[in-house]
Amino acid sequence: MKNEANDKKPKMVDWYNPSQLLNTGIKTAISTIIGENADPRLVNAASTLGKFFDYSHELIINEEGEFEESEKNREEIWIDYVSDVGDGWNSTYSVAYSLARQNIEIAGKPLERGEILVFGGDQVYPTATTDKYEKRFVEPYKIAFNTVGNANVKVGNDVDLKQTPHVFALPGNHDWYDSLVAFQKIFCTNIFNKRIFADGWRTRQKRSYFALKLPQKWWLLGVDLQLSHNIDVRQLEYFESIIEEMSSGDKVIFCVPEPYWVKAIKYQGYTKVFDEKEKSIEKLEEFLQGKQIEIKLYLAGDLHHYRRFESEDGHRIQKITAGGGGAFLHPTHDFKFDKNYKGKTKNASSYTLKQSYPLFEDSRKLDWGNLYGFLATNKTFGIVTAVLYPLLALLIHGEINGQFHWTKPFKATINRLIAEPISLLIVILLLLGLIFFTDSNSKLQKYLGGAIHGFFHLGAIFVLGWLGFFLMLRLVGIDTIRYATYYNEHPTTVNLVWFGCVLVVCGIGGYIIGSIIMGVYLFISLHIFGRHDNEAFSALKIEDYKNFVRLHIGKDGKLSIYPLKIEKVEREWLDEERNKKKISKPKNGIKPELIEQIAPIG
Repeated sequence: MKNEANDKKPKMVDWYNPSQLLNTGIKTAISTIIGENADPRLVNAASTLGKFFDYSHELIINEEGEFEESEKNREEIWIDYVSDVGDGWNSTYSVAYSLARQNIEIAGKPLERGEILVFGGDQVYPTATTDKYEKRFVEPYKIAFNTVGNANVKVGNDVDLKQTPHVFALPGNHDWYDSLVAFQKIFCTNIFNKRIFADGWRTRQKRSYFALKLPQKWWLLGVDLQLSHNIDVRQLEYFESIIEEMSSGDKVIFCVPEPYWVKAIKYQGYTKVFDEKEKSIEKLEEFLQGKQIEIKLYLAGDLHHYRRFESEDGHRIQKITAGGGGAFLHPTHDFKFDKNYKGKTKNASSYTLKQSYPLFEDSRKLDWGNLYGFLATNKTFGIVTAVLYPLLALLIHGEINGQFHWTKPFKATINRLIAEPISLLIVILLLLGLIFFTDSNSKLQKYLGGAIHGFFHLGAIFVLGWLGFFLMLRLVGIDTIRYATYYNEHPTTVNLVWFGCVLVVCGIGGYIIGSIIMGVYLFISLHIFGRHDNEAFSALKIEDYKNFVRLHIGKDGKLSIYPLKIEKVEREWLDEERNKKKISKPKNGIKPELIEQIAPIG
């Protein structure tokens, strides 16, 4: 029997839906323009210098109802890190359900739920609005926390982090699309004196960046890079003031919204954007190095897979991408990191890729889905080409007089383009649009790839348009030799039949052929050239291969890293109500597994 409740749950974002394509484009343009001129990170930043959240001691509640550290030291702590959530229900909830559980047993060892949960960026898709945050992000985590047996926990002044964990969040580019309005409501404000996220986690931050003091001389720094910006001056001042509070020998977990270290090497020689971000962040590294403090772990999301690099200098510095919290999967075969790479900054170490999830070969197999299944997976994209193809065919068609030969329709079309500048302008705009769409920082690849992609669409329009012409000939019962005479005698009939045939042939053909061309283009771009990783895998809408990271700072001062995967997310849910709260249990169960064993660091 079909579960109606399951049908109402959010599906994976249909990125190739025409309305979504238009909406995303508009939101991106507006947020970029506004974001460059109005940066909320600057507001009241100076008043927060030197302020951090202390989790190196047990917490108490003071007379003002605020958290305050006690004299009792904490000897250990568990931290969860997850990024790129808030897409389809199945993927987002499978991860949320796993994070909300009191512990996850791996090889007979219980890994305790994070006493602090860190969201690494992009809490919602496709764009940030209060409504989308609630449906795609807050609601799944609320139901998950209530489902796993925490519904009766009192979250008022509870200082037991094992019962009422705390949560901090960094904004990613999707959170920035509304200039952090919705993000700040959830994580940075104290509405009705209730700083609770999703019925279970307590919020404390007041800015989009933060610093946490942890047990055993560890710190966690969360940096906000805005949209295309680097670290702003006020944020640098804030972290510099935090570093002044640190001591020699302290160790740092460094969280950023995107793995600039991956992109810097992938686009080496093509753009300096990511090199500049490395240099911006190097400023913080220089502050730390000046006090003999080392960043031991870099954590980032943005790319929806798992990758771990390790330094080759003996310090075992880890750089981990873990963006598998719920959004569509990103490939791991987009670039072959088969050699040690070194960052562009003067203090950079050499790093080697140690592990990817999914594996390079598995990712490459998934890529074939665009070649044979783009149309089936993206049913609404064909509407774009179904409209575009007949309009262009009618605009650029020519006339054939006399015996048909393949050269005649081509010449007739060229003559039409010359005679009608508006037709030529539209063709040029189509080509320029596809060149702009092409994902390559190489100008040669961009112009060549976009032009080839465009000419395949134009070729399809040409062929389908003239198929419509010959269908019209059959319908009116004439051949090409008598076409001119017949047209002179019955112009209205011919034009109406021609118009109808083009609409039918180019409309149906455009829906099918246009989608196939797009799928083939994305497949070739990624499979051969390693480009369009975002566009190619967003088209596949893969829910599975999720991941998150569980961290443990032990009594020995070592940091243990547990990267966990959910190979196949749950798709059937048993919904009910408990104590007037919604709960949703996975019908077949969810069993996170370890991606790899990593020796403790620190």
